[in-house]
Amino acid sequence: MALFRPYEVRQNEAVILERFGKFNTVKDKPGLKFILPGQFLKVAARIDLKITEHEIPLETKTKDNMFVKVPTVLHLQVCNPRQFHYNSDNPYRQAGNKITAAMKQLTNDMELDHVYQARETLGDAVREKVGAELEEKYGLKIIDVIIDQPVVPEEVQRQYNSAKASEQTAKATMNAAKANKQAAIMDAEARKEALRLDGEGVAEQRAAMFQNLTRQFNALVQAGMPQETAEKILIKMMELDTLRDVAKSGNVIVTTTADKDPISDMQAAVRAANATQKPQQPPQP
Repeated sequence: MALFRPYEVRQNEAVILERFGKFNTVKDKPGLKFILPGQFLKVAARIDLKITEHEIPLETKTKDNMFVKVPTVLHLQVCNPRQFHYNSDNPYRQAGNKITAAMKQLTNDMELDHVYQARETLGDAVREKVGAELEEKYGLKIIDVIIDQPVVPEEVQRQYNSAKASEQTAKATMNAAKANKQAAIMDAEARKEALRLDGEGVAEQRAAMFQNLTRQFNALVQAGMPQETAEKILIKMMELDTLRDVAKSGNVIVTTTADKDPISDMQAAVRAANATQKPQQPPQP
């Protein structure tokens, strides 16, 4: 009768020992082990601790009502041999079902293009959603969730591409309309500002002109010229300035009639003013 019963714990393996059909302990350090007489222990299970790969068929409907297949590969590892062995007949299958349900729930809240973009973040979201539950119930840890490019039926893909193309065209049209509107607003504001500045310039020009005329009028009157004559001279000067400015604009010919020569009228007004200022000389003997 053997005194010791040997058993081996291999690398990346856990051995579950039972006594009288009940769990006793887990041995996970590699090497040759012995069961002593009287311990009444037996090897109940050998649990592989290596990371295992599992493909899950995932078909889901997105938020924009697109039916899509999402090829998914799970990397799982036993982290609690006791929970893994005793809590389920097929823990890998049940863990896959939990992960599939979680992914469907996540993708149902996404539009199709978001599913394409969120492949790398979906794995983190799945771990956050069901990772703790899988460890507690089945002794399994999610190492990685690898999601390949979603696949949709060819007809659905054509419809989706057409819808996206129409959407992009609509956006481009809207952006062009907004740009044209903005340009029109800016052009109108520029015209408004130009008119305002032009009006201010004209007003300032008129104010300067009136001040200059006032100074000229006061100078003529202070020199002894009658006010009426001074007014006539200034009016004639303004007429001549206006004719000169009009002639400078081009395509305008300024003519005067023989009896309406402004220069002659001004000279006559000056002579009349001088005559009124000179005292009458007594006749010479």
